[in-house]
Amino acid sequence: MIRLTINRTDMEPRSLVEFIEDVHRLGLAHRFEYDINRALQMIVSTEYFKDSSQKSLHDTALLFRILREHGFDVSQDVFKSFQDEEGKFKADISEDVQGLLSLYEASYLAFEGESLWEEANEFSRAHLMNLMKEGIEGELGEQVRYVLEGLPYHRCFARLEARRYFDTYTKMEPHHRSLLELAKLDFNMVQSTYQKELKEVSRWWTKDIGIMSKVNFFRDRLVESYFWAMGMIPDESQFSSSRNEITKEAMVIIIIDDAYDVYGTLDEMEIFTDAVVRWDVDAINSLPDKLKLSFLTLYNTVNVMAYDIFKERGINCLPHLKKAWIDLCKAYIQEARCFHNKVIPPFKEYLDTALISASGGVLFIHSYFLVCKDLDITEEGLQALTDYHDILRCAMKLLRLINDLGTAMDEMGRGETSNSILSYMNETGCSEEEARQYCNFLIDKEWKYLNKFLVMDSPFPKSFIQLIMNLLRISHCTYQNGDGFGQQGVLKNRIKSVLVNPVSVDVA
Repeated sequence: MIRLTINRTDMEPRSLVEFIEDVHRLGLAHRFEYDINRALQMIVSTEYFKDSSQKSLHDTALLFRILREHGFDVSQDVFKSFQDEEGKFKADISEDVQGLLSLYEASYLAFEGESLWEEANEFSRAHLMNLMKEGIEGELGEQVRYVLEGLPYHRCFARLEARRYFDTYTKMEPHHRSLLELAKLDFNMVQSTYQKELKEVSRWWTKDIGIMSKVNFFRDRLVESYFWAMGMIPDESQFSSSRNEITKEAMVIIIIDDAYDVYGTLDEMEIFTDAVVRWDVDAINSLPDKLKLSFLTLYNTVNVMAYDIFKERGINCLPHLKKAWIDLCKAYIQEARCFHNKVIPPFKEYLDTALISASGGVLFIHSYFLVCKDLDITEEGLQALTDYHDILRCAMKLLRLINDLGTAMDEMGRGETSNSILSYMNETGCSEEEARQYCNFLIDKEWKYLNKFLVMDSPFPKSFIQLIMNLLRISHCTYQNGDGFGQQGVLKNRIKSVLVNPVSVDVA
C-alpha cells in the first residue's frame, strides 16, 4: 500500500509531499528510498513545483526541506513570494503557525553563502515564541514547543524521532492507520536486529577482549558505544556487521582516551604515544601492565579489523587506520601536556588539536572502509581521507563543539584546561554564556558548509556523507542535555526507547 501510494501519478502533489514526510518521520524511508526519489523527480517536473502561487508557506518550506534532504538542488528563491521588495518576510505570514514551523525547520537546510536563512530562522522563531505565549492549542502547539526547546528535525536522530512521532501521528487527523502500524512493526523488527547485534558485540567485549578484570580505569560504555554506531548506520538491512565494528572501535577509543585522561602519568603517556606512532609492541616494555594491555587492545583490534577487510575485499586499509590512531594519540598527548602544565591554549590553537581528539577522524576513516562499496573507494577518496578533506574537518570540528557544549561544566569543575568554552572565555574575557553562543554560532556555520554536500559532488559517495551527518546527529542527541556519554544514566531513557522497549502494535 505504501509503495502504491508513493507511486500514484494521480495524487495531488501537496498530499504526496505530506505523505512522504510522514513516511520519513515514522522511520520507514529506508524501505522506500527508490520510490521516494522517483516521486520527488516527478514532483519537480510539475506545475505545482514551478508555480509558487499554488503553495502556502508550509507547502513551500516542507517541499524545499524534503528536496534538499534528498539531494535536489532547489534554490532559496522559492521563498521570494513570501518576501517584500526589501527582502523582508511579509507580516501576513507572522501568525501562520504551521507555515512558520516549517520555515524554521527548512532554515536548518541552509547552504553556506545563502542570504535568506539567518532572517528566516530569526523571523520564524521569534513569531513562534510570541504565538506560544499567546497559546497554540492542540498537537500543533506541542510540536512547536518540542522543536523550539530541542533540535530541528535535520539534526535529530531519526530512530529516536520515529519512536516519538508514533504518538504525534496517532493524534493527527486524518492519518493512515496502515502506515502507522507498518511503521511500528518495522520499528520492532529493526530493534530485534539491534538487540542481536548488541548481544554479539557484548560477547566480544566480555570474552574475546575481557579487559575489564585487568584494566579498571576506563568507562565501560558498551551500550552507549553501540547506540552511537546505531546512530551512524541506523538501517537494519544495510551494513549490519559494520555497527559492531564501529562499536569495537568506540570502545578502544574510550580505553585509550581514559588512559591519557585519568590513569597514565605524562611520562608514561609520552612512551605510549611513541609506541603508537611506531606501531611497535616492543616499545611498551617499560610501561605498567595496564597500559601494556591498553596498547595491545588497540594494536590487536585495529590489526584484526584491517585483516578482515583485506581478507574479504582485498583492500589494505591498515595504513589509513594506523594514521588515524597516530593522529588521535598525538592530539591526546598534546592535551595532556597542556593539562600537566596548567596551560589554557588560545581558541584556534585548542580547536586545531581538539577536532582530532574528539575521535571523529578514527570513526570516519574506519567507517569509510565499512560502508563504501568497492567501486566507491577511489584514489581521490583515499587521498581526501589522508588529508582530512574539509568535509571531514568540518564534521570533526562539529563533533568537538557539540561535545564541549555538553561537557564543559563538568570538565571545568575537574580543573581541565582543554575545552572550547574555557579557551574562548580565557582568550576574549567574555562570559560563559557568550562563549556558548559563539560555539553555537560556529555549529550553525559548519552545518551550512556540510549541507552543501547533500547536493554537491565530493570525493566521497553520498552514503558516506550521510554517515558523517548521522554521527553528528547522534552527537547532538548525546550531548543535548549534558554529558550523555560520560555520565551513565543521562541517555538511559533514550537508549531504552530505541534498543529495549518495543512499540505496542494494534493487531486488531
